[in-house]
Amino acid sequence: MSTVSQSIGGLAVTTKLAMKMEDSLQAFAVRAACFIGELDVPYSEEFDGHDFGATHIIAYVGDEPVGAVRVRWFKSFAMPERLAVIQRFRGNGVAQLLLERCRKLAETRGADKLYVQVLPQDAKYWEKQGWRRLEAEDAGASPKQVVAMIRAVDPSKPLPEADEAPDSVVLRRDQQAEGSVVPMRSAGR
Repeated sequence: MSTVSQSIGGLAVTTKLAMKMEDSLQAFAVRAACFIGELDVPYSEEFDGHDFGATHIIAYVGDEPVGAVRVRWFKSFAMPERLAVIQRFRGNGVAQLLLERCRKLAETRGADKLYVQVLPQDAKYWEKQGWRRLEAEDAGASPKQVVAMIRAVDPSKPLPEADEAPDSVVLRRDQQAEGSVVPMRSAGR
């Protein structure tokens, strides 16, 4: 476990990579409570084939799992998804700790950027955390509008401006297609 200099109610807040099935089940339980229980997201949308090929990071207060994020890996970037924090622990920086652990992990794996797709109402929160909006070439008529955002893994090496970007992030729109991306739903921060 990775301990940080933060506590809630006198208990240390820690983060941990899911290394065993029990760890993964704890991450899934947090996500289920937040997305299925609170937001009425259908099970079939919350859990998909990417869960077992992704890295899961869990946040704990003491021994209780209180937050989770799933990270998928691509050639030059990492994609945090399904960020969730149990309702009673929101507002304590748990989401930021999970994203920071994700950033550090991406750095060790050689990724140079983090990429997320968020709901429009959550974009301001992500911008406050240092993320930058990407302009979509063709927003299309998608029923679920999303905002694509990126952040440099190494803050000392800022990303080039959009018109100077040497490569692009290309992901399919069809949510059923392999390699597809669904918007980042943030259940609490």
